[in-house]
Amino acid sequence: MKHIKNLVFDLGGVIMNLDVPKTILAFKELGIDNIVNDTGHQYQHSFFYNFEIGEISEAQFLKALKHLSNQSLHDEQIIHAWNKMILEMPQDRIAFLQSLHPNYNLFLLSNTNSIHQKKYLDAFKKEHQTSFNQLFKKAYYSHEIGIRKPDEAIFHYILKDSNLKAEETLFIDDSFSNLEGAQKSGIHTFHVQNYNTKDIVALLDAEA
Repeated sequence: MKHIKNLVFDLGGVIMNLDVPKTILAFKELGIDNIVNDTGHQYQHSFFYNFEIGEISEAQFLKALKHLSNQSLHDEQIIHAWNKMILEMPQDRIAFLQSLHPNYNLFLLSNTNSIHQKKYLDAFKKEHQTSFNQLFKKAYYSHEIGIRKPDEAIFHYILKDSNLKAEETLFIDDSFSNLEGAQKSGIHTFHVQNYNTKDIVALLDAEA
């Protein structure tokens, strides 16, 4: 992996802390149960993924969740529960990204949705008085471009849209399936475990 010029970061699990079980528990309290499979890593209902690629609106997503409950729910209750999984972006990770700017082009690639996006963008701006997206040359969000990881097409999209060479690009994610999608497009990959960016530092130092 010599001559890496472009770093493409995942968001949740790499830059931002996530706690999906918090949302699962909050949904249970609203009478919404069995939303994930036995592994806890995949949603049972396709509308979750449709929302991630912008095929359905926020109103349609919230309506679908209401149908899963035996309670009479308000939109605000569901949004609050849905956002429970969104935690902080530790300052050391933000500083790490900023330290990379002199030597690399930084990009973001996230499977996300409009409700979660508003939550973390607003929180970041409130804390840092600047836009989170300004940390990157460009931020790519699944619900805005209509494709999600691990679909190989999303990696080809980024390469073409930002005029990048796959052999000069490193994709950093905490999901093996997402890494495999990137590898199919010729992009180099790195697996982050337990939100540990120190391994990324070691890798890039070795590249220097």
